Amino acid sequence: MKTNKTLLIIDDEVDVCTLLRRSFRGEFKTVEAAYLLNDALSLAERIHPDILLLDNNLPDGQGIDFIQRFKSINPFMRIVVISAMDLHSEAIAAGANAFLGKPLKMEAIREAICA
Repeated sequence: MKTNKTLLIIDDEVDVCTLLRRSFRGEFKTVEAAYLLNDALSLAERIHPDILLLDNNLPDGQGIDFIQRFKSINPFMRIVVISAMDLHSEAIAAGANAFLGKPLKMEAIREAICA
């Protein structure tokens, strides 16, 4: 069943973004992707996402450091941080709603963004 929410995926791996967009486009009103944090901020200002799937290690910075900037766009935005490093406590302390370690499992992503 399709929700009326908007999902923004931020990951510098094009294949990951493509896979996630295809997987979730039937479940959300809008699914967008960005590969850099600064591009994601501009896109978020335009589309006001309800849910953000945020990779931590990106070419232009650490996703965790940008959480409050994203929350300033939509304070109710659900933010799920993903990383190969164990940053669970840091992500939650920075304002994320959930943390997922890599490698990613689709069911875990679905549960985290739909909670």
